[in-house]
Amino acid sequence: MNNPLLQNSNAPIDFPSITLENMAAAFDHVLSAHEQGIARIIERQQAQPTWDDLVLAVDELDAQLSGTLYTVIPLVGRDQDWAESILGFYGRTVARFEQKDTDSRLHALYERLARSDIGINLAAMKRATLRWHLDRFATSGAALDEHDKARLAELQAQIGTLREAFVRDIDRPGLLIEDEGELIGLLQRLRDELAARASEAGLQGWLVACESAPTEAVLRQAKHRPLREKLYRAFHTRGVDNDLQEDNGTRLQRLAELLDDKARLLGFASHLELSLSTKSAGSVSAVRGFLQTLAASVQPALQQWREGIGQKALVQGLTRVQPWGVIHLQALPTHAQPSEVFREHFPLSAVVTALARLAQQLFGLELRPARMPAWDASVQTFEVWQDHAPIGLFYLDAVQHAGKQADAVFTTYVRNRRIDAEGIYHAAVVVVNSDIPAALGESEPLLDHLALRKLYHEFGHALHHLLVRTSNNAMSNVSELGTDGMELFGKLVERWVWDAGYLASIAVPDQSGSRLSTAGAAAYLKQFKQQGIEEIGRDLSLALFDLDLHGTPYDGRTLEQRLDDARERCGYWPLADFEHPAHAFDHLVSGYDAGYYAYLWADVHAFDLFTRFETNGLLDRATGQALAQALFEPGASRPLREGLEAFLGRAPSLAPYLSWHGLA
Repeated sequence: MNNPLLQNSNAPIDFPSITLENMAAAFDHVLSAHEQGIARIIERQQAQPTWDDLVLAVDELDAQLSGTLYTVIPLVGRDQDWAESILGFYGRTVARFEQKDTDSRLHALYERLARSDIGINLAAMKRATLRWHLDRFATSGAALDEHDKARLAELQAQIGTLREAFVRDIDRPGLLIEDEGELIGLLQRLRDELAARASEAGLQGWLVACESAPTEAVLRQAKHRPLREKLYRAFHTRGVDNDLQEDNGTRLQRLAELLDDKARLLGFASHLELSLSTKSAGSVSAVRGFLQTLAASVQPALQQWREGIGQKALVQGLTRVQPWGVIHLQALPTHAQPSEVFREHFPLSAVVTALARLAQQLFGLELRPARMPAWDASVQTFEVWQDHAPIGLFYLDAVQHAGKQADAVFTTYVRNRRIDAEGIYHAAVVVVNSDIPAALGESEPLLDHLALRKLYHEFGHALHHLLVRTSNNAMSNVSELGTDGMELFGKLVERWVWDAGYLASIAVPDQSGSRLSTAGAAAYLKQFKQQGIEEIGRDLSLALFDLDLHGTPYDGRTLEQRLDDARERCGYWPLADFEHPAHAFDHLVSGYDAGYYAYLWADVHAFDLFTRFETNGLLDRATGQALAQALFEPGASRPLREGLEAFLGRAPSLAPYLSWHGLA
């Protein structure tokens, strides 16, 4: 079929040739092929299920369907028609996989293979794959009777509808500034970026898009307090509606209840228990204990941070700290150099070179620039080689551009590494997205420390995907480690940009020709580190809220009560009466429900893993190879905790994280 989405999976995708029409045709084709293919497999495998004709045959169909979906994710921001088509296909794909995973006939074939002499004598990796499939059938409801399956399908449809509505209602128009006097305090670079956004929208003035990066930049720099208040209120009331039926708070509460109903139907005590059964951190009590320990450790530091912000406010003549003033007060000049100068040392080209060098030195990966068609001219494309052989394709969409989703900082695993029943190798394909502002004029994009962290974090996800050495689609799907298992690899690679020596080694001279010394980098990092306690408080309060909501959604407490309790438990700043962070907490409708703790859990374990590099050298090849063998290469075939202990040579510890943050 002459369709760019239905070509050989090892060929680069011809993105410019994708149209709404051939995309819709491809969607229909792969959905039909998946449904009909599963039916044929069930019919033909009745005599004796086999690895090739059951497991790898289903693997092939799953890979084609998911690969088609994830290929078009970069196109969702083109316009409303593209978004509706792709999101519609996403819903149909989810429904198709749910139908497959609840098919009792298919489940029975996997059970028979696992219990047969053939299954018992399979290699360890294949037995692990069979166990994964059987667990998936169990948690998906394959063993339910027809009445309960109908109820399950009804619940899943309601959940999907509510999630779509929640995401849709977060989007709000940006704030247009027409009076230049309100821009006092904003650096010229930021003013130019806001003017460019306004021009793109056909407006006169300066447009602050309703996105986290530009909003936080203006809140940090603006001296005009009314502007900060207006902007903060607009951003922190997203998803709020006077009509309670259209309010995201109502939707989130109902979602939690429906997810709880679904979990109980499947035999679990709560959605929290069901969610954690598919993750890496352990039981409900283990995760709650982890967060409680962290909250007790963080609370004194957060109280001290709040007092420090209050003292800065008094210096500014303010008797009360308003929520729109916190970021601004925190960023007031200290003895450290301003972070704006920091950016000049890190143009995007130099950072990409540093990422490639890191992959080469630690893991022997080569990122070879390659001319491949992409969805935007700013996207950088690479072939990935190891041991003189191509192993995958890497797309880097680092810069904001027209047709790109807002706040697009994520990694898409387009295709998983696998070997099919014919012995043909299918390479991994991965896309890294970040939200670096586009350069204006002839310059190139520059990265501040937060942008560096984001890019290194997402590159960690890409490395994980590319370094997997399992041979089938299911075990090469690193998302099956759970949100906590996935986030570990991003958080780990972030640690490199917190090392002063490493930062100095990858920096280029600034506009004046001055180089960044290790001491200079350390001064910057000290400043950035002081701001990190606020980030911990925010993430910890949201993680506590998430576990509370999805553990006991029917206990009668409101979202506001849960949020207040969570903030009080860790010492984070109390909410103002107009703030409704849960109404725009999109992580809870995009796979992180009962799993937002993942960022903190991953960060704690990343600090611990990084201690081996601090001891042996940040670019030590032997340590990199040990990391790859213990944690990257097994993919989803091995429990993550086993890999952690194998690499560390001991049980994981909270101590390095607490010590670095001064919380020990």
